[in-house]
Amino acid sequence: MSEICWGLLPVEASSIYLPPYSLLGQINSKNKTGANICPAILKLLQNTFTINCPFDFHLRYTGSLKKPEIRPIIEGCSILEEKLSNIISISPRNDWLNPNYPVFQITTPYIFFSSNECELVQRFPRLLIGKGYPFRLIEGQFPIHSWRRPLSWAIEWVDVKKDIILKRGIPWFDLSFIGNKNKKTLNLKKQKLTKSLLDEIYANKDVTKYIRGTSKLMEL
Repeated sequence: MSEICWGLLPVEASSIYLPPYSLLGQINSKNKTGANICPAILKLLQNTFTINCPFDFHLRYTGSLKKPEIRPIIEGCSILEEKLSNIISISPRNDWLNPNYPVFQITTPYIFFSSNECELVQRFPRLLIGKGYPFRLIEGQFPIHSWRRPLSWAIEWVDVKKDIILKRGIPWFDLSFIGNKNKKTLNLKKQKLTKSLLDEIYANKDVTKYIRGTSKLMEL
């Protein structure tokens, strides 16, 4: 069995963030026929986990492409506007992947790490595909054995005419782990973050705001 450790940064209200769960178990419990029993799909899902949204939020795009602005619809949010503003940020337009799709992100306290070589891949949640959500997750991959950093929920708003509405408990993003060679089962273990690990995480905080080409840092 291969083991991946995870934990939550000691931030305000970290207790509301939900633990990851096996996507393979979720799929198998609902449908054990058709494509869901394909060996290739089962192998893909074997090391894939889902993290659910920790709170209700309802966001409306009220700005323009030249002047991006997001407004929370209070009636649809369980999180207070002042708290949401502390964890959400809109990217400058020159940082957007597409000039027509605004980008924003919500920081999370999730940290994943491994003592063995392992890459984490963050993906749009499989269980939300085809549900008509007006955003696309900005997917990414990085090594959790050499670069410990908190995850973000970063998205492109591909249809700004539609509000983004998510409820607590709905799939937020999927995580897959690469490097689990010759292991049939992957186990996620929650672990309290040590001071040395917290110091390492802080040393990596916001490095992309200081220098470019940070992929080299992953190799250190």
